[in-house]
Amino acid sequence: METIESNYMNMLREESLPYVSTFEESVFDYEYDKNSSIIYPESDGKPMADSTTQFNWIITIQGGLDSMFKKNTDVFVAGNLLWYPEEGQPTIAIAPDIMVAFGRPKGDRNSYKQWLEDNIAPQVVFEIYSHSNTTKEMMDKLRFCEKYGVEEFYIYKPNSNKLYGWTRKNKTDKFDEILFIDNFESPLLGVRFQIYKKTIKIITPKNKEFLTFVEQSEAFDELELEKEKAVEIAEKALASEKIALASEKLTLEILEEEKAEKEKALASEKLTLEILEEEKAEKEKALASEKLTLEILEEEKAEKEKAMAEIERLKELLKNKFYF
Repeated sequence: METIESNYMNMLREESLPYVSTFEESVFDYEYDKNSSIIYPESDGKPMADSTTQFNWIITIQGGLDSMFKKNTDVFVAGNLLWYPEEGQPTIAIAPDIMVAFGRPKGDRNSYKQWLEDNIAPQVVFEIYSHSNTTKEMMDKLRFCEKYGVEEFYIYKPNSNKLYGWTRKNKTDKFDEILFIDNFESPLLGVRFQIYKKTIKIITPKNKEFLTFVEQSEAFDELELEKEKAVEIAEKALASEKIALASEKLTLEILEEEKAEKEKALASEKLTLEILEEEKAEKEKALASEKLTLEILEEEKAEKEKAMAEIERLKELLKNKFYF
């Protein structure tokens, strides 16, 4: 069997008809165009995936893209949906594993009829290789997408961990193969592809990785555990803060009491000083009064001594007078 690696470019050069689904009407549900009697099958009768590996990659990429553009109302992302590019041609169709249509509103569809979608073709298509796929089938899908307006086309082989991609700037150009796809950034999606030894990773512009539902659940559980730990740490910190605040409050109360005691002691000391000042003033007043009294007594004594001296002088004069 020819390999994709050795024959992609050769097959691109081959002239081949566009990929056409061969429908078996007995297995289909039908969707009728209201303006036409033509029947457009809603399924090609093939399973969505041939293995759990293929299925997991389909829903991981489709879910990752849908989640990434969840706030963009004009980006339609679908998985395993029949795409009819030409009105009136129900046998010309493919069901890409994942497709992205920019400029189209979100919403449920039974199929993607391009003429009912403002004639906007899906701009990005992903195909996940399974054991039942052939190189020719993938090349036919690639040429189909090239013919009908797809701008980016990617094929991933999970079993051999090979990723291939083609891009073009204009719908009229031919596809150019992406020669170095490791760390290649999709021009339209903005995602980056990283190639590892056993798998690939698709990284969003916000540096988040596309995850399976199980990985998302595990990441969510880890986040919840981290939140619980953060809450526990916050509660402990809050409890410590409350203890610290209570201790600080108690310290302030003790300081207030000590301040009140000091103020009380100072008031008592001030009162004592005032009493001592009053006593001192009273003593000084008493001393002044005693001094005044002594001065008065001294003056009286001096007056008495003066009077006695005068009496003695008069006695002496009288005495002398009578003797002469």
